[in-house]
Amino acid sequence: MKLHQIRYLIAVASQGSIRAAARALGLTQATLTQALRELEEGQQMPLFVRQSSGLALTEAGAALLRHARLIADQLEHAEAEMASLRQAGSVQRLSVGVTPWIAQSILPGVVQAFTQDQPQVRLELFDGLSAVSLPRLREGALDLLLGRLPEPGAAHDLHVTPLFRYEVTVGARAGHPLAQARSMQALREARWLLNYAPQEEAAMFHTLFEQHGLPVPHGRIHLAQSAALMLKLVASTDMLTLLPWPLIECEGAHGLLVPLNLDTRFAPREIGVLRRRQAPLSAPAERFLHHLMAQVRLCQTSSDAMLQRVFRSIDLLDLGTRSV
Repeated sequence: MKLHQIRYLIAVASQGSIRAAARALGLTQATLTQALRELEEGQQMPLFVRQSSGLALTEAGAALLRHARLIADQLEHAEAEMASLRQAGSVQRLSVGVTPWIAQSILPGVVQAFTQDQPQVRLELFDGLSAVSLPRLREGALDLLLGRLPEPGAAHDLHVTPLFRYEVTVGARAGHPLAQARSMQALREARWLLNYAPQEEAAMFHTLFEQHGLPVPHGRIHLAQSAALMLKLVASTDMLTLLPWPLIECEGAHGLLVPLNLDTRFAPREIGVLRRRQAPLSAPAERFLHHLMAQVRLCQTSSDAMLQRVFRSIDLLDLGTRSV
């Protein structure tokens, strides 16, 4: 497998046809076709199938494309880092996905310290669900993810450093008619606004309803893929939601949402640092993680009321003995 074949594979997958990819690459169609034929021969299996709308990837082609994009992204990072070493003042990039409650509590101090320490690095931050961010991490669009850890056995390609354990709870607006409910059965007629990605739907419904012997009230469940939107609407309506306990303690929800004191307990979850196992950490990523760990330690003794509430709602997972 050769580097130019990897670039051609990505181009054809992105453009959808040999003609469009050749035009984008500035090559002849014959040159591109020959290179892809050689790539298929080398892999000893077809990578594309022809359809009326153009080329489509086979299962093998899709698998190879994932690796090709990682390789291309790593090359881009390597070239950027080498350029920064050649030219003082050149801009590097660090892309980090952050789960909402960390974004609202720990992240500001990390960003302040990192940007002062690494002024030549452009920091790109993505606030979103782990189910959405994990594919971006695996594809190379993110360098780091501060998010919920995958299920055991689902992270073989990732380096995982657990940081915190927390509980989730049902939340409602202050003064909600069901604020005194004590069981999930008492919530059977409620309307819900849940913050999850579509691929998490089955697990979410099992957590909330099925494992408690309740039918899923499909007609009364709505989806918000933005945590900020979910918080705003739940605080302004009679909808309920399921959310991390530390998020209730952050400024965006504290005083507006209240946790319901249910007799039901939900399985605790863990959050940590995730990165691609085969991708070496860049210098900016190492510095970001350094400042993250330093900020976590500072937050433990902070006089800030919000940080104190957040850290009372989580368990730290042996930070002194763990390495990222």
